[in-house]
Amino acid sequence: MSETGTPDNPLRQSLTWALIGQAYAPVSIPSSGWGAVESVIWDYKTYLEKLGHKVVIINTDDRKDIIDTINRCRPDVVHLHQHRFADILDNIRVPVKIFTSHSGYTINKPVTLRFLHEHLIQYLKDGLFVFVLSPVWRKMFLDCGYNPAEVFVTPNGADHRRFRFRKTPLHENRSIYLGVIYDNKRQHLYQAIDSIDFAGPHSDEKFDKARKNYLGEWTRDALYEHLSDYANLVILSKHEVGAPLVVLEALVCGLGVVVSTAASVNLDTKLPWITVIPDEKITDVACVESEIARNREISLRHREQIREYGIANFSWEKLVPRYANLCLKLHAERTARQTFSARCADTLRRLWHLLLVSPSLSFYVPRHLIFTSLPRKIRRLFRRTTA
Repeated sequence: MSETGTPDNPLRQSLTWALIGQAYAPVSIPSSGWGAVESVIWDYKTYLEKLGHKVVIINTDDRKDIIDTINRCRPDVVHLHQHRFADILDNIRVPVKIFTSHSGYTINKPVTLRFLHEHLIQYLKDGLFVFVLSPVWRKMFLDCGYNPAEVFVTPNGADHRRFRFRKTPLHENRSIYLGVIYDNKRQHLYQAIDSIDFAGPHSDEKFDKARKNYLGEWTRDALYEHLSDYANLVILSKHEVGAPLVVLEALVCGLGVVVSTAASVNLDTKLPWITVIPDEKITDVACVESEIARNREISLRHREQIREYGIANFSWEKLVPRYANLCLKLHAERTARQTFSARCADTLRRLWHLLLVSPSLSFYVPRHLIFTSLPRKIRRLFRRTTA
C-alpha cells in the first residue's frame, strides 16, 4: 500500500488488487471474442491502474495456483468473479475479500443460490463482502440473511472510448441481436423478423445459422467498430438480473434497446428509447416486431441523448472510481479493526507477562499500573464505560 497522485486525482492511497477470473478455456483476459466477464475484469484493471492502483489478474482453475499467487503478491483486495472457486476464500488472508457472480442463470436457481449461500455465509466474518450487479440480486442475498453492510451494488459498465460512435447509423432500418446464440437468449423465436441481424457464437440447434441475417461470431474489435452501425439493440433473454453487458455497450454507442423484463434491471425504463417487452408478450412475434420498429424510430431521433445517458450511468470512467473508493473505505475499516484487535491482544500479552514475572502481582496489581500500560484508545474507552 502506498500513496499516489495524478493530475486528475489528488494524492490518495494506492492499493493492490487481485482479480480472479472464470478460467473458462479458451477465453483469455482480455478477450478477443465473446467473453463478457473477461472484458469486465480487463476494464476494471485498466481503469484501476489509471487511478494509480496495482492490479494482478489470476485466470486459472488450479486452486493451489490461485492461493499461491495471492500469497506471493499479498494484495490488499481480492475480488473473486467466479462462484466455482468460493471454497478458496477460507485459505486467503487479506484485508478485503469480495465475491461477485455474473451469472443470472446461476443466481436465479434456488438450488445454486442456496449452494452459494452455504459457501459464502461462513466467510463473511473473515472480511468477505458480496458485490452484486443489481438491486435485485442484493435483495436475494439479503433475503438469505446477509448483513446489508456487507452486500453492495456495483453495476457493470462499458468502456465508451473504445466504441466507434456514429451520429447516423449505417443501417437505419435494422436492429442487432447480440450474444451467444443460446436457448435462454431466445434468438430462435425472432429469426424470421427480417429487420434483425444476429451476431454471436452458435449454440442452439433451433436457430438456423444458414439464414442471411446471421452474421456469425464477431470479434471484440468488430463489436467496437460496428455496434454503432445499427439503430437499436434487441436482447430478450431469460434470467438476466444483472443487466447484460451488451445492453450497456449499446447505450454508450447511441442505440436504443428492446429488452425482456429480466434484462431491464439498472435501466431507467421510463425513457422513450428503452422498451421492455412484458413476459406475457415475449412469444408474440408480431407484437415484438412492432415494438422493435417503434423503438428503432424513436432511437434514431435521440441518438446523442442515448449516448449521453449511457456514458453518465454506465461508463467505467464513472463506475470504477466509485468502486475503488468503496474498496478503499472497506480496506480502511478492516485494517483499523485488525490494528485495534492486534493492540488489544498485545495489551493482554503485556498484562499476562506482568503477572508471570512478578509473583506478588498474582494477588495484587496496582490499578494505576494496569491502567497506564493500556493503549490510549483503550484508556479512553475505559473512562467512558466507568464514568
